Amino acid sequence: MRLFTKLLLILSVTFSLNASDKSSILILHSYSQEYEWTKKQHDSFVKTLKDSNQEFEFFTEYLDTKRLKFTKTYQESFLEYLKMKYSELSPDLIYVTDDNALTFIFSNYKKIFKTNTKIPVFFSGINNFDMQKELPKDTFVGIYELKEIKPNIELIKQFSPQTREIYLIGDDSNTYNSIKKEFESHLSEFTNLNFHYLSDEYITNVKDKLPTKPRSFVILTTIGNFKDAKDNTLLPKESIDVIRQNRNLIILSMEDAYMHRGVVGGYMTSGASQGGGAANLVLEYLQKRSLENISSIEKGSNEYFFNAKELIDSRIILSEYIARDSTLVDHNGDSIDSKKSMFLNIFTVVFIVLFFGVVALFAIERKKYKRQAKKMSRLENLKSKLYAKDQFINNLLSFDDMAYWRLDTIKDELYVSKELLSFLGIDNNIYKDDPNVLTYFIHSNDKKLFGENMSEVKKSKKSITFSHRFVTSNKAVLNVTHKIYTEYINHTASLILGIVKIEK
Repeated sequence: MRLFTKLLLILSVTFSLNASDKSSILILHSYSQEYEWTKKQHDSFVKTLKDSNQEFEFFTEYLDTKRLKFTKTYQESFLEYLKMKYSELSPDLIYVTDDNALTFIFSNYKKIFKTNTKIPVFFSGINNFDMQKELPKDTFVGIYELKEIKPNIELIKQFSPQTREIYLIGDDSNTYNSIKKEFESHLSEFTNLNFHYLSDEYITNVKDKLPTKPRSFVILTTIGNFKDAKDNTLLPKESIDVIRQNRNLIILSMEDAYMHRGVVGGYMTSGASQGGGAANLVLEYLQKRSLENISSIEKGSNEYFFNAKELIDSRIILSEYIARDSTLVDHNGDSIDSKKSMFLNIFTVVFIVLFFGVVALFAIERKKYKRQAKKMSRLENLKSKLYAKDQFINNLLSFDDMAYWRLDTIKDELYVSKELLSFLGIDNNIYKDDPNVLTYFIHSNDKKLFGENMSEVKKSKKSITFSHRFVTSNKAVLNVTHKIYTEYINHTASLILGIVKIEK
């Protein structure tokens, strides 16, 4: 009998030890399990913990506040539901995602669990930075979600230096208004740009206000609360499908959960980084058994994401420093190349695949140019044209290692000679006319100089000679001397001509 009692005691102690090694975590999400932003955070949080050498038990609940209004009545009903369901459970840890869940737990922390033990709360995806002042640091710690719009504006300036109109799309939620307020504090840094705020609860009202000019840039801020005409809350993918019906748009995003078909990419918050970061804070806490010296993280979870096909379709080339720090994904959100230094090589492959289409487009553009030249039959135009070209040829013959380009400012069409394409390392057979191609290859420190001289030659009607640097597709630096002219037709600088000499 004594032996049996001892065995029971040993089994009991062993069971207790094993049970104590497993940490129970109550997870409360603001949104539904189908919402991709929530899913990314949840999966990354759980996976990071499961990959550790510790045991966990998870209990997951969803407030679903994208589809249900976060009213006081709803919160009281949900509180009663939690108290009833978890009356016999006191979790070791709590993890919440996004603002509504954090607000709910913070307001009802002492009402849910009947315990004198302090339960630490970990969070991610929090936009309300004012919560830092209210949350007790010995109980709450996590990852804040900072949507940084400034890097996306810089991206657009790089993609299309001539762009002046940028559109910000949002669902008119509190999160959208917070983003707008934060961005407006930086407006003085973008004096040459015009910003249009398109926000509404209903997606059709936003759709009707979208720009109709080709290659218009729009930025998705937060779109999870959009509704259709029947008052149904749409998934982000459904909202994006509505927006991209407008074929004039180049769509950037500030959140990786919006990386669906039609979205080029951008500098965005990462659900995986948010959830994984919160899990790492949990592991740090379990190692120390205290939140002392563990601080919330405000920055560092944003990343560059781009969709390979959308980049090509939008005729966008990334600079080297952006490409190096970016993740390239396909339409399913799967990474194409984990070696970010190989990013640009992918574009070379894609361009080769599109060889025949590019050659056909090139031929069409050349044909358009010839057709336009035939229409310029007026004597004044002819004299002006012949004079400009005589001047162009005379200067051209004065150089060795030369190349040239010609910009039609009326049609915004750029012709680049085979020699210049060769100098820049561009395959003439697959080159597609792009009025901005020169700016892609001008050294970053010389872009301002080049732009100023282009403006001056239009204004003064005189040729300008200056020196600067090109950076080839192979990253070689070329020192060049550049001469720029204008051909004025009917008092308009309709053609700008450039002669380039490569300095040895």
